[in-house]
Amino acid sequence: MFSKKNKWHLTATSLGVLYAVALLIFAADVFNHEQNIAQTFYDILLHLLPTAVVLFIVVVAYNRPLIGAIIYLALGLMYIITGWASMHWTAHVLIAGPLLLLSALYITAWKSIK
Repeated sequence: MFSKKNKWHLTATSLGVLYAVALLIFAADVFNHEQNIAQTFYDILLHLLPTAVVLFIVVVAYNRPLIGAIIYLALGLMYIITGWASMHWTAHVLIAGPLLLLSALYITAWKSIK
């Protein structure tokens, strides 16, 4: 699995996990509010959902790089299209940029495995 021809696959998978960890930072703002425990628990679950989705896609892409590349590409483009008018361009670079990079890396990995 860790042969030289699979370096793209290992890189894409590692960066996918690191991206999921980076998304965990956004869950930290839940604790800044004055609210009850039930609402805090609900907010934590809501904030951890993107991380769970990204980790699920990492697992799928680990086994099927082309499917992972397509899903990452679709998520990145969907984020850009839905938030184009309402968000600053830096939000697109920080959130959708890594998704598009992961898509490119998984396509490269798929081509190198094939």
